[in-house]
Amino acid sequence: MKWPIKRFKDICTVGSSKRVYQSEQTSAGVPFLRVSDLISKIVFNTETCDLYISEQQFNEFEQQGLVPHAGDILVTARGTLGQCYIIKPKDKFYFQDGMISWVHTSEAEINPVYVSYLFDSQGIRQQIDKVVSGTTVAYLSIAQLSNFDILLPAIELQNQFADFVAFTDKSKLVTEISIAVLKASKILFSHQILDKRR
Repeated sequence: MKWPIKRFKDICTVGSSKRVYQSEQTSAGVPFLRVSDLISKIVFNTETCDLYISEQQFNEFEQQGLVPHAGDILVTARGTLGQCYIIKPKDKFYFQDGMISWVHTSEAEINPVYVSYLFDSQGIRQQIDKVVSGTTVAYLSIAQLSNFDILLPAIELQNQFADFVAFTDKSKLVTEISIAVLKASKILFSHQILDKRR
């Protein structure tokens, strides 16, 4: 397709959060996500966080531009590498520095859905495998992620891909609901037959 290949650092900023020390963590307030919490959010869409920071500290981070915007991507950088979460407009949480990387896609002309799906592609997975080869603990540094090569078609094609993904997700949901309704109907029908036999 002759699409250009560029490094992350050439098209957007890659960083992390501001360090939050244990003494700054609270028992209530704004959720403070570790890697395991983010993976639960990505894979199971569940909230497992039991650490927090104060509203005041979160607001200070936000004023300093240290809180991700909608469309930015968080990438797991320790243990299970390359799992992506796209920040949604209503999200309000902070995250552990060094363990989760922050790709500032909202400031660049790239589609976050397209970019997040790239992390499941052979090209990115090979780059991750090369980085962690021979290491005891799987870890992906900001510098390493910044140097990853990504295939970058025109933004119009990226947007078309994102639209296709959204349509596919809706189709999957409709299918899952239909299956659930069919199962419920079969159970109900079975009970009705048993009641008639009694």
